[in-house]
Amino acid sequence: MGYRPALALLDILRGEGVDRIFGNPGTTELPFLAALSETDGAPEYVLGVHEGAVVSMADGYARATGRPAFVSLHIAAGLANGLIGLLNARRSRTPLVVMAGQQDRRHLQQDPMLSGDLIGLATPAVKATYDVQHAHDLPLALRRAFAQAVRPPAGPVFLSVPVDLLAEDTEVEVPARTPVPPQGPAVGLERAALLLGGATRPAIVAGDGVGRENALDALVRVAETVGATVHHQPMADFLDFPTTHPLYAGALPPRHDVIRATLDAYDVVLIAGAHAFTPHPYSPGPALPSALTVVHLDPDPDEIGRNFPADAGLVGALGPSLHRLAELLRERVPAHTAKGRILRAGERHTAERDRTESAARAAYSEAPLAPWAAAHAVARGLPPDAAVVEEAITVGLLVRRLVRLDRPGSYTHTVGGGLGWGIGAAVGRALAEPDRPVVAVLGDGSALFGLQSLWSAARQQTPVLFVVMNNGAYRTVQDTYEAMGGKGVCPGTELGQLDFVRAADFFGVEAVRARSADHVCELVAGVGELSGPRLVDVRLREQSPSGH
Repeated sequence: MGYRPALALLDILRGEGVDRIFGNPGTTELPFLAALSETDGAPEYVLGVHEGAVVSMADGYARATGRPAFVSLHIAAGLANGLIGLLNARRSRTPLVVMAGQQDRRHLQQDPMLSGDLIGLATPAVKATYDVQHAHDLPLALRRAFAQAVRPPAGPVFLSVPVDLLAEDTEVEVPARTPVPPQGPAVGLERAALLLGGATRPAIVAGDGVGRENALDALVRVAETVGATVHHQPMADFLDFPTTHPLYAGALPPRHDVIRATLDAYDVVLIAGAHAFTPHPYSPGPALPSALTVVHLDPDPDEIGRNFPADAGLVGALGPSLHRLAELLRERVPAHTAKGRILRAGERHTAERDRTESAARAAYSEAPLAPWAAAHAVARGLPPDAAVVEEAITVGLLVRRLVRLDRPGSYTHTVGGGLGWGIGAAVGRALAEPDRPVVAVLGDGSALFGLQSLWSAARQQTPVLFVVMNNGAYRTVQDTYEAMGGKGVCPGTELGQLDFVRAADFFGVEAVRARSADHVCELVAGVGELSGPRLVDVRLREQSPSGH
């Protein structure tokens, strides 16, 4: 059956499960917008007033739904504004299909206003690009884009589509969607079971692939079967292992020297779905001890052997592979051995958590708050079914140490490093899961980069609690400066006293200033009662959050 190009585009979107379009429109998108307005059952258009907000909302939505989100940007400038979000999505492996309208081809050689090299701009930030020049190529390119967006490693795919192409009075054929069978268990699991089952001090590094593929239960089975201590990968973007579990030992820091020292306590490690231990900042030497036996499992074959050698490299879907590995390990590890390891690890980890909790509780006060107290108040107030979207950088590290979460999808972050993601991602998350409480924990610098997303929160009336940790500085830069031996105040890092209550009011978002740590806890605990967005301005003391 033939369709005009813009209608063919909509037909494919519906077939791919797209129910919302995240965009900021311009003249080069008018044929697409016209088709949306004229089509019954078309996806809802979710407006963002800045492309950074648009892409971050789509990122949060795609993570929550588990399917690619569709983004519509406007020409070169709109694409450029969205590049930070696309870099984050590529790093975090979020599946997005992104379309930007290009200027009319009939005068493109004359360098018209707003035109630009869209493919050149997008290429470093996405998995693949399509420069669509013929109407009959659009449906095929779209089908490919959706398939590529989810294929390991998942990520954003970009299409440049000229405005006159979408407006053509011609019919194009829409190819049927081809279902792709899911990836199966890895080959070589018997050798992995032999190595891991023979360990005397086994460990697991839980990578973000576990959270993305909803394989937490499978990884818990493996950990309990062998009695392995579990660490989150450095700068994890997902909840990849329950932080309530007795085997959980916290996250590895993103420094090779500290990772190496931590993993030196083990003889065999299973690295499941972790992206290459990306370091920040630099430290000399490899991430893994030379004597450590490594079993590396990932759905992406390019990860195996990429940054460190593996004694057993396995490629396959994480859930099926881990469930099969647990079965094989049950035959090799006596139940009493695993149970003993779990008990000893639980005693050790409980004592460590109690010390951390005590230090944080001792810092409770009226505002301004110590960072430890603010982080603890958030963690203590979280409802059991809450989803945390975190972009708090320094205070976020403390939140990670304190949260007690075990439900898949209950913690998200972006390792991409482009600030401004958090507010929009939380809005997208709430749109995808309207019945789940969403708490966004934000640094003040991060919030400033993404402040325009509050407009969409108010427009959509998403019941998100935005908790802004307001320390008046780029604290992570200051801390790193001090660690490197810098003297005095690091230039360019002081933001001054910011009033986020007034900023939220401008966008139509209810806001309150936290009076104390207990007040923060109370506000977080009440997130489930929200009928629209609310912002909490948490004033912090002028001290590094590394101190209590």
